[in-house]
Amino acid sequence: MTKLPTILTAAAALAATAFISTADAKGTLRVRGQNGHGAAAAGQRGVAGRAAGTVVADDGTVTRTRGGGFMGANGARGASAATTSVSPDGTVNRQAGAATSGARGSASSQGAFTRNADGTTYGTRTTNATNAQTGNSYSGSTTVDNGAVSHTGTCTNAGGEVIPCR
Repeated sequence: MTKLPTILTAAAALAATAFISTADAKGTLRVRGQNGHGAAAAGQRGVAGRAAGTVVADDGTVTRTRGGGFMGANGARGASAATTSVSPDGTVNRQAGAATSGARGSASSQGAFTRNADGTTYGTRTTNATNAQTGNSYSGSTTVDNGAVSHTGTCTNAGGEVIPCR
């Protein structure tokens, strides 16, 4: 299992190198290893990098991990990452998250999902977003428990007062 983190670390380092020198950097870079791959690109509009890999543990569990990020020449930036594991007994676990920010605002979302060997399922997702111009924001959470869905969401203005979501 140590190969995947090494691959992702190398790809992230390559992408970070591209992020550091965005002013004059142009081109692409691709790397491939036994368990994964990565790529980075830089140009006038910004830089981006991504990496992914798959490993099989001694117990037969297959785990796929991926991540990526970008930074635009206009200052916008974002990143996402996800890990999915499937066990021989049929258990599935997934965790994922993403975040972005720029002149118009910011947003982030994180979630997790589990399907157990007996078929029961459970998942959650939280999402937050803020409008940079108005200061209005949204914060919400969704849960799925064996098909039963519940959701809560709240919108607030820049002063923290609750406002209608639309």
